Amino acid sequence: MKLKKELNLAAGFFSEKQIFLLFDILLLSGHIIYVIIFHMLGVRQMERYNYFSVTFYLIMLYFLHKKNNSAPFLYATLVEVTIHSCLGAYYLGWIAGFTQMLLCIIPVPFYINPNEKKLPYLLSSLDVLIFISMRIYMTDKTFPYSFSSGKTNIVFIYNTICSFVLIIYISSIYIFTNEKNRREAKAQNENLQRLATIDPLTELFNRRAMMDFIKVIQANARKANKEYVLCLGDIDDFKHVNDSYGHDAGDKVLKTVSQIIAQTVPAEGYVCRWGGEEILFVVPFAGKEDGVRIAQDICTRISSSVFDVGGGSFSISMTFGVYSVKPDENYDSGISKADKLLYKGKSHGKNCVVSE
Repeated sequence: MKLKKELNLAAGFFSEKQIFLLFDILLLSGHIIYVIIFHMLGVRQMERYNYFSVTFYLIMLYFLHKKNNSAPFLYATLVEVTIHSCLGAYYLGWIAGFTQMLLCIIPVPFYINPNEKKLPYLLSSLDVLIFISMRIYMTDKTFPYSFSSGKTNIVFIYNTICSFVLIIYISSIYIFTNEKNRREAKAQNENLQRLATIDPLTELFNRRAMMDFIKVIQANARKANKEYVLCLGDIDDFKHVNDSYGHDAGDKVLKTVSQIIAQTVPAEGYVCRWGGEEILFVVPFAGKEDGVRIAQDICTRISSSVFDVGGGSFSISMTFGVYSVKPDENYDSGISKADKLLYKGKSHGKNCVVSE
C-alpha cells in the first residue's frame, strides 16, 4: 500500500518520458552486469551479444531523450529481451533461469498502445509460444557451456533478481498509467464542471450554479434560524454603452464590474451573472445593513471607474436592490423582492442602493 501511494505521488512529478528513460537506464545497467558475468564465465557468445545490448540501450537512451514516442522503444525492447533469453537458455541451459524473462514481459504489449485491440494479445501469445517451444526443444539437450552448481546458481539468482525488478517496474508503470489517467480524467471533469458553472465572459458563477448555492444557504439559514441577504444589481444605461461605444466596450464594462463586485463581496459570499447586465450576490448569515454597506461600497468603486474607448472615456453607475431573507422565507420570494427593490431604484434616479 505504501509503495502504491509513493508511485501515485511519483505520477504527479514524473512524465511518461522520464519513466521510460529510467526503464532504459535499468536495462542498460542490467546488461553491463551481464557483460561482466559472461566475461568471468568465459561465455564469449553471450558476452558479445551483451555488448550489442549495451550499445542498443545507449542508442535507445538517446532517442528517448530526443523523441516523445516511446512505442518503438518498447517494441524493440521486447525483441531484445526475447533474443537474450533464448540465447542465454541455449548456451547455459534451462536451469540458468533466462527464460523467466519471457514470462515477465507478457504484459508489456498491453502498455505500448492501449487502443490496439488485437496486437497485444498476438504478441503476448507469441511470447508464450516461444517459451513453450524453448522448453520442448531443450529437453534432454546438451548445452555448449556447463558449470558447477555454484556458478549456475549465481547466474540463476541474478536472472531471478532481474525478473523480479522487471515485474516490479512493469507493475509500477501500470500504477503510474492508472494514476496519470485518473488525474487527467479529474482535470477534465473539473474543467467540464467549471464550464457548467462559470459564466465565460465575467468568470462569475452562472445562474444555474447560484441557484444551487442559494438552496444550500437557505437550508443552513433555517437550521441556524438566521437570515441571509440577497443583493441584485443592474448596470445603469448599459444599452447606451453598447450603442455608443460598441459591444467590445460593453464586454469590458461587464468584466470590470464583475471583478469589482467579486473583490468587494466577503469571502463567504457568492456572486453570479444573473442575466444580461444583472449581477446577483448573496451573503449567508448577514442582514440588511451588511448588504447595503457592501452594495454602497460597490457603487462607489464602480462610479469612480473610468473606461477609455477609442480616444474617449466614459463612466458608469449601478443600482442595487437589497433584501434580507428571513429563515422561514423561500428564496424565490427573496429574489423577487430584491428585483422589485432594484427597479424601484431604477425609477428613482438610478446609481443608488434600495432596501426594504
